[in-house]
Amino acid sequence: MDAFEPPNGGWLAWSQVIASFLINLCTLGLSNSFGVFQSYYEHNLLESYSPSAISWIGTAQGFLLSIVGIVSGPLYDKGYISHLMYAGTALNILGLLCTSFANQYHWIFLSYGIALGLGCGALYVPAQATIQTYFSTKAPLANGISMAGSSIGGILYPILFRQLQEKVGFGWTLLVFGLINGTLLLISCLLIKPRSRTEEEPITSSFNWKSLGDRTLLLFGGCALLLNIAIDVPFYFVPTFVQDKLKLSPQVGDDLLAGMNASSLLGRLFLTWLARYLQPIVIWQFSILAACVLLFCWSSVGSLPGIIAFIILYGFLVGGLISLIPSSVRYICPDPNVIGARLGLVEGFQGVGFLIGPPIAGAILESSLGYFGVSAIFGTLYFTLFLVVGLFTWRRLTGLLSREVSSEDLELTNTLQGVGVPREETR
Repeated sequence: MDAFEPPNGGWLAWSQVIASFLINLCTLGLSNSFGVFQSYYEHNLLESYSPSAISWIGTAQGFLLSIVGIVSGPLYDKGYISHLMYAGTALNILGLLCTSFANQYHWIFLSYGIALGLGCGALYVPAQATIQTYFSTKAPLANGISMAGSSIGGILYPILFRQLQEKVGFGWTLLVFGLINGTLLLISCLLIKPRSRTEEEPITSSFNWKSLGDRTLLLFGGCALLLNIAIDVPFYFVPTFVQDKLKLSPQVGDDLLAGMNASSLLGRLFLTWLARYLQPIVIWQFSILAACVLLFCWSSVGSLPGIIAFIILYGFLVGGLISLIPSSVRYICPDPNVIGARLGLVEGFQGVGFLIGPPIAGAILESSLGYFGVSAIFGTLYFTLFLVVGLFTWRRLTGLLSREVSSEDLELTNTLQGVGVPREETR
């Protein structure tokens, strides 16, 4: 048995899943809840700013959450996970505390977008990488459970935001969020424990430059970029869509955002379970196609039942799409010594998508195209991604089939030669 073979179970392994769950709740869960901040800022504190300008606050946080992985991933591989965990926790709390006092756009951007984003980025990739070293056959299930934390956070924060903001105000609401995150992240700091290296295992350099030459990994990263350009757009603009187009109350919009995160929880669990029996990339392909259809239909929704159906189905699909990324990276690169760097590289691609997607959608909303333009443009983007992933799976399938045929020919040749048939007669 390999000294570094994942144990696939036991308290220590599952405690890493718990730690990762809490980290995802406090990082991705908060990022998925920015729609309530978007709606609040548009109608209150930053009402003089455009939706696109306000969305840059949330996308900067999401961008840094992902792009910092290019640095935090290799640092994790070198054994600096405790430094990353405590630094990330401190920045996470500091960002929320400063946002509670900020009342101007640039201070809000620095507090929520930059400080909070850096803290989330320091935490996110190491939490995902640790799980990959403890699980192999059960990795999709472990990833699904840990990523469910982002869905729980996406349910918790919008509901708490609306209830607290109406009773104690915006500033105190952010202070409560800081207390919640500080408590949960400190628990995760105590739980997380990366597996010890053996003496024979080399320590990787600060960055694994071979990753840049891995065409399969770069192609996967490009797909992740396209995926994340559109994936957060409904999470940002469903609350404002409900208020501006359906003429419903802000509370309905916030509740629907929480509902979309709840449905993403089911998607994370079901699609990662399904990945145990089907290739994750195949599940990706058809989930992207279904999400494409939903985005094309979004602008035509004109009633509360219609938007409820949209958020349930869309949340279900995108929850699974995000959860399958760590397992797919591990499938592409099974080497545990560089898993942090590989995940960080893919997260960097995702960060670019997070950064530009919602601001582009906000700019489209300000134009004459409105929500119709958002639906058409981002639906087309997902259809393009479906074709790219389809080409990838088709080439992989044909490659597997050709290898199987070659293997069968070789086996037949060896069999015939074993009974004395000359090589020329086997052709």
